[in-house]
Amino acid sequence: MKACVIHAAEDVRLDARDEAPLGPGEVRLSFAYGGVCGSDIHYAAHGRVGDSVVRDPMILGHEFSATVAETYADVTGLAPGTKVAVNPALPCGACIYCREGRSNLCADMRFMGSAARRPHQAGGFAERPVVMASQCVPLPDAADLRHVALAEPYAVALHAVALAGNISGQVVLITGAGVIGQLLAVAARRAGASEIVMADVVPEALDRAQALGADRVLNSGDSSAVAKFLSETQIHVAFEASGAPQAFNLCTEALRPGGALLQVGFLPAAAPLTMAKLLTRELRVLGTYRFVDEFDEAVRQIVAEEVDLRPVISADMMLDDPGEVFRTAQDKVNTLKVMVHFG
Repeated sequence: MKACVIHAAEDVRLDARDEAPLGPGEVRLSFAYGGVCGSDIHYAAHGRVGDSVVRDPMILGHEFSATVAETYADVTGLAPGTKVAVNPALPCGACIYCREGRSNLCADMRFMGSAARRPHQAGGFAERPVVMASQCVPLPDAADLRHVALAEPYAVALHAVALAGNISGQVVLITGAGVIGQLLAVAARRAGASEIVMADVVPEALDRAQALGADRVLNSGDSSAVAKFLSETQIHVAFEASGAPQAFNLCTEALRPGGALLQVGFLPAAAPLTMAKLLTRELRVLGTYRFVDEFDEAVRQIVAEEVDLRPVISADMMLDDPGEVFRTAQDKVNTLKVMVHFG
């Protein structure tokens, strides 16, 4: 089968891989659609995401949908031809965090397309990936597999909004107008936010944010616009989705006393952060990481058409030229979400 494999920074190839035999509890899938995530882009550009360093060739991808092709003899509830959304997380189920219901913090997590452990955990960007049956959420025959491939990033947004608590009637700031920022806006709107302000330094990204439904946009690279914004607006809850230290600092400046900052994007290890207002405004700051049971809820909302996330898809590309796929995905001026398939 063909698979999208990273070998090193700036070295992503379409390789031929043998199909592994199925084991107990496993299913073989026929890949439908996959979304290129920011972590995939970081792996492709830098060979690492934070402390997760690519040391061996690894199949990329953790946002994808598929159709069941084959099941092991002990698998029930799934049959060839069943459409599925695939949860890329496989927590151990036994550690203290899993037992506490915080499986996203699992001490022995296996997460598809991740170099956090060695051997690396293969991702889903392959023609016929193998996963555990427990990772598959069965879908109705009429489900739009391209749309369902957005369930994983939307689950990240749902988890962040859930951690923020009750935001009904509150003014929300989202820094970073990328895919996660846009999906945070959808989730925050559903949770009752009264106004959503989206901030970014890329004018084209802000134009897209406004078209996708942000109430206001802010060019955070424009010092006069930022000063005016800070003098006129007090933010109840901020979601920092860019991973830029300047954006974190904007959030702490914009939040009213007692406000909450949810850090969704990965900050650099040695980020210069302005921390004084965390104390003097008694701000609540929480990191938010992946998701727990929000994946199933994301799938439910998408299949029920309670949300339409398709406007965040800006390109559909075949995986026959991974280099071109990742060049397109890295273009933040013209691109939001790149969706891939094998044709």
